[in-house]
Amino acid sequence: MNLTMAQPLDLVSTLESGQAFRWRRRDDWYYGVLHDDLMALKQDGSQLEVRSSSPSPEQTETALRDYLRLDDDLEAIYSRIDTDPRMHSAITEYRGLRILRQDPWECLVGFICSANSNIPRISASMEAIAKGYGQPLKLDDYVDYSFPTPQRLAEAGETALRELKLGFRAKYVAKAAERVASGEIKLAPLRDAPYQDAKDVLNSLLGVGDKVADCVLLFSLDKMDACPVDRWVRRAMEDWYLDGAILNYKGIRDWSVEKWGGYAGYAQQYLFHQKRLLGQAGRFPAPI
Repeated sequence: MNLTMAQPLDLVSTLESGQAFRWRRRDDWYYGVLHDDLMALKQDGSQLEVRSSSPSPEQTETALRDYLRLDDDLEAIYSRIDTDPRMHSAITEYRGLRILRQDPWECLVGFICSANSNIPRISASMEAIAKGYGQPLKLDDYVDYSFPTPQRLAEAGETALRELKLGFRAKYVAKAAERVASGEIKLAPLRDAPYQDAKDVLNSLLGVGDKVADCVLLFSLDKMDACPVDRWVRRAMEDWYLDGAILNYKGIRDWSVEKWGGYAGYAQQYLFHQKRLLGQAGRFPAPI
């Protein structure tokens, strides 16, 4: 199946920008699981080639369009956040990077696993959880696993999760699974809740601080004004915007929302991606 993109899409930047942790690149294809559907994606210009384990092309297309947020009008978003030379540089370099709309439960577990970690390690943890407690899925000769439900991980418990090398994060994942499985925490309705109300619910979970909550809100719950602040975003803000001012987490988020409004989350993601790649390469941005 081929999908024609009417809006900008940079599949590589979107899938490799630290939002999701279970996509794997094999040759020119990206393999990942959406709602128990193992997919392979490859982009050629405005064409997105899709292979799927699902027997329903219509369901695959619907799930993929939702996941990639192809309903977002990126041109309109750019017109709001392209406010200065630094942001213009990031947009130009990674034009088509899109915020994802992930499954809230998988997204929550992924970012709980992100505590004091890095992307390769988070990816390994998520793969171990899926392989240990999910269901196998096959596409041609490629095998991957569905992500287990909260009920399945609640049944597994902390000790079993520690055996997957989650370390101290096993306790947080197990406790979150228990509260979501019991219905005490309902994730999907948070999409319709005000930002702070939704964040308060997530912050009530053990191991979920401001950054993890904002990641879940932005990358799975449609809160485009959520602005996760990690070390890369903090460095980007301090180096490029704050003129030496030192702000706390809330201060950076408030400053970002004042500057970029309801799309501060999109602005944050472009800055994060650019700053992280520059830092990993040991490069310094040219003066602007």
